[in-house]
Amino acid sequence: MKFYNDFLGLPISWYEEKLEYALFNNGETKIELFSRNKMAEVVGEELEGEAHSRFLLQFEVEDVDQTYNDLKENGIEFVNKPHDRKEWRARMAHFRDPDQNLIEIYQML
Repeated sequence: MKFYNDFLGLPISWYEEKLEYALFNNGETKIELFSRNKMAEVVGEELEGEAHSRFLLQFEVEDVDQTYNDLKENGIEFVNKPHDRKEWRARMAHFRDPDQNLIEIYQML
């Protein structure tokens, strides 16, 4: 977190030590930092192996359930089904690209 705030000068929009999460937002770009352990809990991954993600690419969508169904029809295999994260006030689902990078679709609740 210190690197992005102190060295890059990105303003912190939200920081939650217990969640091991920080959001930096300069108005045009958002960077969210989330510990690997907490992200593994959210997605349901084990930390062993090369498949564990080092970053997460997020896309905000209008309707997670509709986007989930559309992507499944296009052959996307999801890591998990749409679910609510009440502590984040968001609904989300996760899948991987061909290089095994983790991608999240989400909508604010």
